[in-house]
Amino acid sequence: MRSFIAFLFALCAAAGSAGAHPLVQEPMWILSEPGHIRLAVNVSAREIGVAQGLEAREDGAIVDATRLAEAAQREGNYVRSHLRVLADGRELAGQVTRTSPPPAFTSDENSIYQFELDYPIDGPPPSGITISQDMLREFPYAAGMAWDVSYVVRLKRNGSDEVTTGLLRSRQSFEFATRLAASEEGRPAPAATEKGWKTFREYLRHGVMHILTGYDHLLFVSALVLAAVSFWDMVKVIAAFTLAHTITLALSVFDIFRLPPWVVEPVIALSIVFVALENVLWPHRSRSWIRLAVAFSFGLVHGLGFAGGLLDAMAGLPAIGIWIALGAFSLGVEIGHQLVVLPLFGLLVLGRRVFQEGFAKPAMRYGSFAISLCGAYYLCVAIHEQFFSR
Repeated sequence: MRSFIAFLFALCAAAGSAGAHPLVQEPMWILSEPGHIRLAVNVSAREIGVAQGLEAREDGAIVDATRLAEAAQREGNYVRSHLRVLADGRELAGQVTRTSPPPAFTSDENSIYQFELDYPIDGPPPSGITISQDMLREFPYAAGMAWDVSYVVRLKRNGSDEVTTGLLRSRQSFEFATRLAASEEGRPAPAATEKGWKTFREYLRHGVMHILTGYDHLLFVSALVLAAVSFWDMVKVIAAFTLAHTITLALSVFDIFRLPPWVVEPVIALSIVFVALENVLWPHRSRSWIRLAVAFSFGLVHGLGFAGGLLDAMAGLPAIGIWIALGAFSLGVEIGHQLVVLPLFGLLVLGRRVFQEGFAKPAMRYGSFAISLCGAYYLCVAIHEQFFSR
């Protein structure tokens, strides 16, 4: 027991260097006009601290306002070098035209600098623009986990009042046409169904990637699957988890019920440890109503965690767009889960058939123990981030 406690303290010490949650979402504004593509990118103090190698102060904040202002001047070049803007496949050279500091320095996440960039277009006007980014990808967040920065894009074309929304994720480009083709001139604007389908595709992909890059959620469902003896056992426990996180995701999106991150993040990590250790210490519970209650209860908290990756991305959407985005994101979350759950369960079934009883118990015991260690690590990271890095 003493060695286990010592191990947890060691994990907490390692977690101290991890910084913030690896999933970062910021707004980006794009203005397309003749001869120029103009961007305005929001960057938090936490992101500047990571990119510029700023160390935390004794009170836990990354940097004071003076040092942050100095680092922000260097950050402009970092932002420019990690954005790539192509006009009909030809890369444009951009420059930072303005840096706007936050009105007041509050916390590392809420102190926002805005960087405005201009990309002049030489030659004939392009028909299409492609934007990609790899912000913070070279900096590790924690063992086995990389930073994942995405942007909620608001696009406006010169001479038009219409604002197009989208998502710009790392390693996935955002593309748009700068003007209508000659054959489309004078045609009416795209129908609402076409816009709705585009919104559905964007948020479906966002939900899938939110899960496939969210190791804490994947560890939790993997622990649930490890203890499932039959396909029906797996269906019941995953259904309980799905129902729960769908409820709280919807409640959070419509601002009916929310919890602060300092509650949600540690409880999600704690859920991994609890379920994994339950597999080891009380394996008989895996087929009881207790396991369903556990999956449902922790699923309620995971749903609030999913909402953290959705609320900013839905800002500015009309009412029908919010319903479409919520449905698409929820479906994407389930697709992401099944991309892990079904292959894992299939491997477990295959192992049980080939190796009989010599496989089932050791696979659950040692697999669950490994998951509990990962959960303990993420618990320490979450505690350090939410209570000691503010």
